[in-house]
Amino acid sequence: MDLKRMRYFCVIAEQGSISKAARLLNIAPPPLGKRLQELEEEIGSPLFIRTSKKMVLTDTGLFLYRKSSEILSQVNSITRQAIDIASQKKRTICIGVSYLYLRYFNSILLNLYAKNPDWEPDVVVSDSSHLEEMVLKKNVDIAMIQSPREARSFYVHNFEPIKPVAVVSGKLADNFSKQTLSFTDLTGLPLILLQRIGGEGTYEVLLNQLYSEIKKINIIMRVSEPRFVIEMFRTGLAGACIMPESEVGECSLRHYRTFAIEQQVKLFCPAIVTLYSEKDTFLSESQW
Repeated sequence: MDLKRMRYFCVIAEQGSISKAARLLNIAPPPLGKRLQELEEEIGSPLFIRTSKKMVLTDTGLFLYRKSSEILSQVNSITRQAIDIASQKKRTICIGVSYLYLRYFNSILLNLYAKNPDWEPDVVVSDSSHLEEMVLKKNVDIAMIQSPREARSFYVHNFEPIKPVAVVSGKLADNFSKQTLSFTDLTGLPLILLQRIGGEGTYEVLLNQLYSEIKKINIIMRVSEPRFVIEMFRTGLAGACIMPESEVGECSLRHYRTFAIEQQVKLFCPAIVTLYSEKDTFLSESQW
């Protein structure tokens, strides 16, 4: 098994199809399929289960993917470092940051930048689901997002969950004298819920929790960015939103108030992800 065949196999595993992998590798699907067949014959075992939707790794395939990714990650890291030394230039690193955690990841991003003086970051702000796809397509090197529900081909560094809080607009907040609210206190209130663009995420988890405790749920809007909700409250929108405590900032009592949530719910789980085959290049243990 050579490095090229190893790389082809890893890209197929990451993309879930030969045609998608072929487009990314800029080669025709038949030769790529032939390389995979040769690799399976060399191993003596199928590496994928073929389904109508995608190719799923077998246990043997998953083992080979993890080991191959580690080797390719080290090779990529050595190559990049050698190029940097030879050119004495900074290397461009594309970093994606989710709308959901802009304030939270600010200090973490600056810390990574300080520890990697050879980096020249290009920062993209987008939705977690979009950034996951950008990592898979190698348009983004690192993504700071909601922890993926399916790890797939990602190397994931998870952080401690962030406490959810209820942010309630000014006049509605005046109805509550206590500092902590339960979900039942939100009955009938106009709710703005945070929702990612694609796939399931915090929206579905929160909605299930609300339906289990509230008879009357009044959702008036779905938004992907906490900052936008805060700005709408500042300009007079009446409503309530469950969001990460880190994203609220300084409270403006005239426009909105922040309340702790009585229920212990694991909702907002920030993480940094990269492709498993790139983990030594971008997210070595020394970063933390």
